[in-house]
Amino acid sequence: MFQLADYISETWVQVYVIGVVSLTVIFLYKEIYNTAITFLGAVGLLLIPSIVKTDDVLSSFANEQVAVIIMLLVIGQFLKRSPVIEQLFQKLFLKTKGYFAFTFKMTGFVSMFSGFMNNTPLVALLLPYVVDWGRKNKVAPSKLLIPLSFAAIMGGGLTLIGTSTNLIANSILVSKDYPALSMFSFFLIGAPLVVVGIGYILIFGKRILPDNVGMLSNFDENNREYLVDLLVSKGSPLVGKTIGESNLRNLNDLYLVEIVRPDKVRTAPGPKEIMRAGDYLIFAGETEKIVDIVNMDLGLEMPNEVGAMKKKKEVVEVIIPYNSSLSRKKIKDSDFRSRFDAAIIAVRRDGEKLFGKIGEITLQKGDMMLCVVGHDFYKRIRRAKELTLISNVRQLQDIDGKKSTSLIIASIISILLPALGLVSLFQSLLILFVYLLLSKVVLFGELKRAININLIAIMGGALTIGVAMDNSGTAKLIASEGLSILKPLGPVGILAGVYLITNLLAAYMTNIAAVSIIMPIALSFANVHNFDVMPFVFCVAFAGSKTFLTPIGYQTNLMVYGPGGYNFKDYFKFGFPLTVIFMITTLGLLKLIYF
Repeated sequence: MFQLADYISETWVQVYVIGVVSLTVIFLYKEIYNTAITFLGAVGLLLIPSIVKTDDVLSSFANEQVAVIIMLLVIGQFLKRSPVIEQLFQKLFLKTKGYFAFTFKMTGFVSMFSGFMNNTPLVALLLPYVVDWGRKNKVAPSKLLIPLSFAAIMGGGLTLIGTSTNLIANSILVSKDYPALSMFSFFLIGAPLVVVGIGYILIFGKRILPDNVGMLSNFDENNREYLVDLLVSKGSPLVGKTIGESNLRNLNDLYLVEIVRPDKVRTAPGPKEIMRAGDYLIFAGETEKIVDIVNMDLGLEMPNEVGAMKKKKEVVEVIIPYNSSLSRKKIKDSDFRSRFDAAIIAVRRDGEKLFGKIGEITLQKGDMMLCVVGHDFYKRIRRAKELTLISNVRQLQDIDGKKSTSLIIASIISILLPALGLVSLFQSLLILFVYLLLSKVVLFGELKRAININLIAIMGGALTIGVAMDNSGTAKLIASEGLSILKPLGPVGILAGVYLITNLLAAYMTNIAAVSIIMPIALSFANVHNFDVMPFVFCVAFAGSKTFLTPIGYQTNLMVYGPGGYNFKDYFKFGFPLTVIFMITTLGLLKLIYF
C-alpha cells in the first residue's frame, strides 16, 4: 500500500506533524469547529499520509484509560440522581450559617469527593444547592461558584481517578513501558495543594470575587423586564385562529412563550395552537414593544391579574454545557421548544443579559438562559444532556432509595478494590456495570444515553496526536532542541518551563489535549538527558489539570460561568495568583521528593 510518510524525509514528516498540532491548537483556541470535530480532523490529517497507522488510531480510541474515564463519568451521572446523595448535601450545606463557614465546608467537601468522583457531575449536582444557599443567606452566587469549581479542580489531584488528565498521563506512561501509577500516586503533591488552595479561597475569595446578582434573582425582582401578559378578549379577531395564522410568532422583538388557560398551561405553543377568548398570552423579549401589539387592534388587553399569572409560571435557569449541540446555533434553528418542552425568555452571556429578538440569538457554550418550562422539561433535559439545570426548582432524581443505596455501596467497593491492588480499575468498573445492569439498578437504555460520544472523540483524538508526535520523532526533536534551552536552569527550571507551557495550553484549549501533546515531549526530554521521568509526569499532569485562568480551560469553570455572571477577567484576576502559588508549591514539592 502506498504510504506517503515512507517517501519523504523524517524532517519534513516532523514539520508536517508540528503544522497539524499548531493548526489544532489554533482551531481549538478560535473555536472554529466543535472540539470533537477538530480532533477528528487532526486524526484524518495524520492518518492520510500514514504518519499514524490505523492500528494506532484504533488503540487510542480503545485505550483502557479512555474507557475508565467514560465509565467514571457515567457512574457520576447516576450518582447525581441519587436521593441519598441529595439528602447528604442538604444536611452538610443548607443549615450552615456564615460565608466563611459555608465556603470552608463546601471547598473541603468538594475537594475530598472530587478525588473519587468525576468533578463534572459533582459540580453539576452541587450547583443548585450552592446558588440556593447564597440566595437564602443574601450572598451573591459570584462569591461562591468560582470557589466551587476551583475546589473540584484542586481535589481532582488527590487520586489517579480524580481527573481525566491523571488517567491520560498514566495511559501515556504505560504506553512507554513504564509501570502504571497507583490510586494514590498523586496524593503527596495533591493534598498540600488542596490545603493551600482552600486557604487562598478563604482569605481572598470574598475580597476579590465580584458581587453579581443572579439572573433568576433579577427575574424575581423585576418580572416585567422579562415577561409581558396580554389577555385575548371575547371580541378579538384572534379567537379561533392558530398562532401561525395570526403571525404572533413573527413579532418584532417579542416572543410568544406561553398560553395560560383556566384548565391548562401551554408552554412553548406550536404554530397550530388555536387561541380562545380568555387566553393569557405570555411574551418575552423587549417588553417596551408591547405598545405596538396593543395598538394593532387585535383585541389584546393588559390584564389586571398579573399577580395570579406569575404563580402559574415555572421559570428555571439552565446553562449550555461544554460540547452541547446547541452551541453555535440560532435559537430559532435549534428546535428548542419541541426538544425540551420549554421556551427561552432571556439569555445571559459574559455577565450581561442579551437583548433583541430571542430567536435571532446564536447560542454559545457557557450561555445561561431563563426558560418557561412545561411538565416534560425535566425528563427531556435528563435524557438529552444538552442543558445543565442551575436553579433547584424541581429535583431530577428518579433512582429510588433502595437502588440508590445499592449504587453507592457498589461504587465505593469498585474504587476500593483497585486501591487495594486486588483488580485493575478497568476490571472493577466493568464488574460494577455488569452488576448494575443485572440488578436493574440501571437500565441498558439509560446506560447508552449516559455515554458521551464527544468526549470519546476528544480523548481518542488527543492521544492519537501524542502517538504521532512520538512515532515521527517530533516529541524527541522538540525535547532536544526546544527544552534544551532550559537545561542551564537545572531540573527545577526545566520543570518550571514545562509547567508554564502545559498550563497555558490547557487554559486556552483543553486539558486533555495539553497533556497529550506535552507529555511525550517531557518524557523524551527526561530520557535524552537521563532524568527521572516521574517528576515530569507529575509536573505535566498537575499543570494540565490546575487551570484557573479562563472559563474555557476546564469544564467546571465553564459550568459556573453563566450562573455567577462572570466574565473572563474575573477568572484571571482570581485565578492568576492561585496559578502562581500552585506552580511554586508543585515545583517545591517535586524538588523535595525527587532532587
